[in-house]
Order: sequence, then structure tokens, then C-alpha cells
Amino acid sequence: MHPDEPAPFPGSRGGGRFRDMSDELVVLRGGVRDGESTTVQEGVRRLIAASDAPGMVEVYEANGETGRVKGNNDDALVFIHVGQEPAGDLAPELQHSPTPD
Repeated sequence: MHPDEPAPFPGSRGGGRFRDMSDELVVLRGGVRDGESTTVQEGVRRLIAASDAPGMVEVYEANGETGRVKGNNDDALVFIHVGQEPAGDLAPELQHSPTPD
């Protein structure tokens, strides 16, 4: 994946895969995902997340700051909510918010 391409939001809060040394911890600020965290490949600066709004996705961008994630000792890159965009050709299964466990 090219660093300028959006990274799809995996929809989990740390479960499901091991963190690679080249992954960066990210915390989302604003929008429907406020306070959630995930990991992205190093260099990713734009993240697309599932939205509660039908046919839309949430867009987050790195703002150069770091923040804390509850229960984690590592600093996380802060990605701020910059708006929503039409889902367009994004597969329908990637457009829905995951249900909490």
C-alpha cells in the first residue's frame, strides 16, 4: 500500500492480529470513532473508517501529534476526523460498523 492511499479501518480494538514492528498505534479523535484505536502500516497518514451513516465513510488524517491510549504504554499517533465521504466503490462489507463483542 502506498503511504498516500487510505487505509481501511480494521474494525477492532486491538484484537485479531499481532502488532508488527513497522505498525504504528493510532488513536482516533472526533467523529463516530472518537477514542478508538488501531494500528496502521508505518507511513499511513489517512484512514477510512466505517460510518453509521448509510453509504458514507468517516475520514481521519494524522495531525502530527501523539496521544495516550487507555491501557497501552505506547504513545499513539493522533488521527483527527476531517469529515465524511461517499463510500463509492468500497465493498459493502467494509462500510458497516462492527458490532461490539
